[in-house]
Amino acid sequence: MLSLLDVKKSYKKNKAVDGISFEIQRGEIFGLVGANGAGKSTTISMLTTKTKPDSGDIIYQGKSIVKNPQLIREHLGYVPQDITLYSSLSGRDNLVFWGNAYHVPKKILEERIKEVCDIIGFTKDNLNQKTAEYSGGMKRRLNIGAALLHHPDFLVLDEPTVGIDIIARNQILESIRKLNRGGTTILYCGHYMDEVEQLCDSICILDKGKEIVYGKKKTLLTDTDKTLEELYYELIEVK
Repeated sequence: MLSLLDVKKSYKKNKAVDGISFEIQRGEIFGLVGANGAGKSTTISMLTTKTKPDSGDIIYQGKSIVKNPQLIREHLGYVPQDITLYSSLSGRDNLVFWGNAYHVPKKILEERIKEVCDIIGFTKDNLNQKTAEYSGGMKRRLNIGAALLHHPDFLVLDEPTVGIDIIARNQILESIRKLNRGGTTILYCGHYMDEVEQLCDSICILDKGKEIVYGKKKTLLTDTDKTLEELYYELIEVK
């Protein structure tokens, strides 16, 4: 579905991404793992066409999105780490705003809002509250919901559980599983190894801009007889 081919990106003398290659297959949850500064954010920025690579290519459904970013944009849902909600608006009004931003036709927007609420576990009462009154977990869940209104084929989640309690975290992880069961391909970016091990079918570990391991989770963990966290620290220490 989507492939990175020897992608590189530098900012002045800093090699943020240094020749990474991987493939995300349709219908899977793909985990992108690494510490702060590993290159995850830059990789996401290029995948979502916010930034162009210095070299290499990114192929979506057989065509370059470096040359033609529009090929992926209408099929893409992006949930950034930062909350992109208006605190003075209710949950419903936030979803209406983002539905309009995604050009969801008005005649089906209400239906889409109901679908999204089912996925993220929101009630009518939740929707009628101002988001300023939400807990951190509720904001994170609505942040995900806003990115689903246009039925994206490919969803990018950038650390969607950072800074929230374990109950909210489990609610978000279950929402992600539900989305994937419905056919959405997901790139899950994070540094909580237990989450990635629970959720993901394939994994790519980055360190200092380089890809240090990539493959199917079952193969990586079975061959090494390690948890993902153990494998990660072993590889980082080796480097």
